[in-house]
Amino acid sequence: MSAPDPADPPPAQSRTRAPGSAWAVHGALLAAQTGFALFPILGKVALAGIPPLPLAAIRVVSAAVFLEAVRRASGERELEPRDRKAVFLYALLGVSFNQMLFILGLSMTTAINTSLLTATIPVFTLAVAVLLGRERMAPASAAGVLLATAGVLVLLDVTRFDFASRHLRGNLLILGNSLSYSLYLVLSRPILSRYGARTIVSRIFLYGSGPILLAAAASLAKFSPGPVPPLAWASLAGIIVFSTVLPYLWNSWALARTPASRVAFYVFLQPLIASVLAVTLLGESLSARTIAAACLIFSGMAVTMWGRLAPAAAR
Repeated sequence: MSAPDPADPPPAQSRTRAPGSAWAVHGALLAAQTGFALFPILGKVALAGIPPLPLAAIRVVSAAVFLEAVRRASGERELEPRDRKAVFLYALLGVSFNQMLFILGLSMTTAINTSLLTATIPVFTLAVAVLLGRERMAPASAAGVLLATAGVLVLLDVTRFDFASRHLRGNLLILGNSLSYSLYLVLSRPILSRYGARTIVSRIFLYGSGPILLAAAASLAKFSPGPVPPLAWASLAGIIVFSTVLPYLWNSWALARTPASRVAFYVFLQPLIASVLAVTLLGESLSARTIAAACLIFSGMAVTMWGRLAPAAAR
């Protein structure tokens, strides 16, 4: 069964759904990125007591249960059979691969590096959208992509490329996470315009939890919850609610109403919020290399996305 055609007419429920104002779309995106920015901080605290793969599994399964309860309470309809294979693909990209790569990467590198590399999502998203014919690449956008790429290479320190380095492997995993999430943003947008956000997000987490449970099975079998400190459990609870359930709902609601590249632009806020929190709460430091990389990545994002900041059109 092929993925649904974006040109398919939306069902009656989708046509009557309130489109949302430009301010509501921007507000939802701002709230979503604030929640996502908390993840590296809460994740570092939770990882002090919970191994990476069990943390990813508990997070995704808990979010799947929570989101399904929200969907049922709201009365939103179930997926049509023809859309299930497409949504399973989006679940792999937006949840399974995304979550495992992020949490494994976060366990190997710093919260600041994680936040900076997450800022490559807008660049990846634009590149994917252009390759798939969804958007056009202007000369300024191409220059922005080159600047952001240079920033990534500076942060990875290509002059000392050593795969034995734990930080390097963590940084590469975070880059893989960014690419996976960018593919999810671009590919999932058409179907989000035909269903409610609760329907799609609940199914993405439900379908995405299976592969994560399989990957984490051995680690879960060895995991003992007894020694985990209360602070780690509290951080995990915060991750599930404030860095998963709510941001995914807000992001998906906005994605149905504005282009994927505009949604991705708001990722720009994540490094700013998370880096400040990492310095103040985790005691991490900003090196000259990190600052130089941040300047290149942010400059690239600004050049790439500046012309795309027109108010979000109602959909």
